Amino acid sequence: MKFFTSIVFILVLSLNVNAQDWHFSQFYYSPLTQDPALTGNMGGTARVGLNYRNQWGSISAPSVYSTPSIFADFQLMRGRFRGNSLGLGVLVLNDVAGDGNLSTMHVQGSIAYHQTLDGSNNYHISFGLQGGFTQKGIDPEKLFFGNQFTGEGFDNGIYSNENLINSTIYGDIGMGVAFNGQLNKYSQISFGFGAFHLNKPNESLKQKLELNELYSRQVAHASATFGFNNKVYMFPAIEYQFQGPSKEFVGGAAFGLNFTENKRKVGTVIYVGAFARYNESIIPTIGMITKSLKAGVSYDITTSTLANPTNGQGGFEIAIIYNNLVQSKKMRKTYCPKF
Repeated sequence: MKFFTSIVFILVLSLNVNAQDWHFSQFYYSPLTQDPALTGNMGGTARVGLNYRNQWGSISAPSVYSTPSIFADFQLMRGRFRGNSLGLGVLVLNDVAGDGNLSTMHVQGSIAYHQTLDGSNNYHISFGLQGGFTQKGIDPEKLFFGNQFTGEGFDNGIYSNENLINSTIYGDIGMGVAFNGQLNKYSQISFGFGAFHLNKPNESLKQKLELNELYSRQVAHASATFGFNNKVYMFPAIEYQFQGPSKEFVGGAAFGLNFTENKRKVGTVIYVGAFARYNESIIPTIGMITKSLKAGVSYDITTSTLANPTNGQGGFEIAIIYNNLVQSKKMRKTYCPKF
């Protein structure tokens, strides 16, 4: 019975993944999946980031649901044209879900324009576009269907009557807008809105390519850094997104301590915090921020009804971002770590 429950659980979640995007608990460390306008929105000229998420490994295999991604983006012409700049970026993400190896390879390029709103270059509004392709695939031979259940187990020798193809490829576009403000040397705010799958691509895996439009995903986000004399920091962040009938709200805060006596340097900030995904999980997190490196580790503690079929196991996540802090002399220097 436990085996049957696990199989049904996998099938249900696999179907959900087929209609919904991946998500990261440390969403603040995955800018290009959150908002194309955040491309190149950083303190330096280049950054490279790695995100990896693994969840529900207790169902049937160590990596039943895993999402590795890597991104790189660059800020061009910073300090020129009265503080305006251009951002270019690329994102590669591969999401794998379920024993049927439902996989989503997502390759996107993005461009953003950052317009300064004041003479001191402390406030910017950004507009971004994103485009690329997605390959979605599955291994039909590893799937079990209802008509293959014999009462005692599944028999994959029984014809499933499902005419599936191994993979499909479709184009994908998105756009976004964001605002970023440097309040003082030690504090800043950022918020914006991103929209993905605006072309509502057909992601059907049926041989006859039946219409199965992917819902567009809308994301509203906000984050901030509040520093107290460059010693103690608070990093609140929230994200609300919806995709078709599915909605998600994640919010919380982390508190950090800057281990430096020099008020003109970021030093090393160690932070701990807790976030919550509404009606689903509590997310404790710990990490560090330096002048050129940000890294965080989090774990989703499942609080919903999924806690029983997953044996209480949630999602482990790690994020690392390297930021090349090469600043133009024309830009105002700040001593503020950015979450």
